Amino acid sequence: MTLRQPDHYDIAILGGGLAGLSTLYHLERAGKLVGKRVVLVDPEGKKTAHDRSWSFWEAEPGPFEELVHHQWPLVTVHDGTRNLDCDISPYIYKLIRSTEFYAHVNKVIDQIEGLERLDARAEEVRAEGNTVRFKVNGEEMEADLAFSSLPLHLRPRQISAPYLDQHFRGWFIETKEDTFDPGRAALMDFRTPQHGEPRFFYVMPFSKRSALIEIAIFSNNHLETAEYDRLIETYIYDHWTKGGYEVTHAEDGNIPMTTYPFPLRDRNLIYIGMRGGATRPSTGYTFYALQRQLTDLADQFPNLDNLAPWPRKHLLYDATLLRILQNGELPGDELFVDMFAANPPARVLAFLNGETSFGQELKFMSTTKVSLFARRFIGELYKTLRTSS
Repeated sequence: MTLRQPDHYDIAILGGGLAGLSTLYHLERAGKLVGKRVVLVDPEGKKTAHDRSWSFWEAEPGPFEELVHHQWPLVTVHDGTRNLDCDISPYIYKLIRSTEFYAHVNKVIDQIEGLERLDARAEEVRAEGNTVRFKVNGEEMEADLAFSSLPLHLRPRQISAPYLDQHFRGWFIETKEDTFDPGRAALMDFRTPQHGEPRFFYVMPFSKRSALIEIAIFSNNHLETAEYDRLIETYIYDHWTKGGYEVTHAEDGNIPMTTYPFPLRDRNLIYIGMRGGATRPSTGYTFYALQRQLTDLADQFPNLDNLAPWPRKHLLYDATLLRILQNGELPGDELFVDMFAANPPARVLAFLNGETSFGQELKFMSTTKVSLFARRFIGELYKTLRTSS
């Protein structure tokens, strides 16, 4: 009896969300997929829906500039006593909706002559020798190289790295009266009961009568959907409008915020997206850093020596901040509003994007509660050195 040989591909993309699609997009735009047999494996098939939105800030036009749904040169930051207006130049705060992203990216990757889409889940993924093997609907397959964004499910109590979930829910609303300033977004508004954990709202206006209003909570205790909705409704009534409005769309999700040392690769199995540590641990933002990482990856391909999405020093900074928040040593509203009150807004955003020089970082850190941050930084550095030794 002859055993059937597994289907063989040059490149496999395991997971067709933001990371998987972006990887294919950048490789195709860089001309690196000519003559390659490629497979994209995702149980949801070709995505088209408005299932999420990505916000980020950048100083120069990015690779998806034409897809930006709205942008804001000004942002505000609030707590119970402070209301900060911030000109974030040279940065601009931007939002891209998944509908436009999926349509644009699918148009590009559909031009890949050797692309095959499999509407199924990749299972039993493992690196073996110089190939990566996986199963699709029980059938064995293999690839010379695979990029996987399949999630790694961490249990916070079983890892030593700091860990907080950022769970969120947002409403797209249309008001009956002029309510918003479409040139100004609320980046962090902590004017909601904190209950011992960082809770804040984003407000991203698209016109005087339409906006995305989203609550984000940094904690490992999630709420029922009705409770998120109650908080959003109360916030809108207290701070925006007591008039009527319509909720046209809602979105929710969860982003793990941790400095857990996600492996970047296992031989020819490359981890991307959240699975590869592309999410900024201290903020939960992913889109900008992921596109920066994958643009560089595509330019250097097939050289895959430089995969790290964040400099090591920034992971130490984030471990320090997350540990302080997780331990409850400094309230989140005080910590984040202090950052913007004591620094030029562009310095804060550059720091959170991992784009600061060491001199800028020293200036930034000098505005924090130095003794607390220094103690926690030394503690996290010691844990990192002990783990790596």
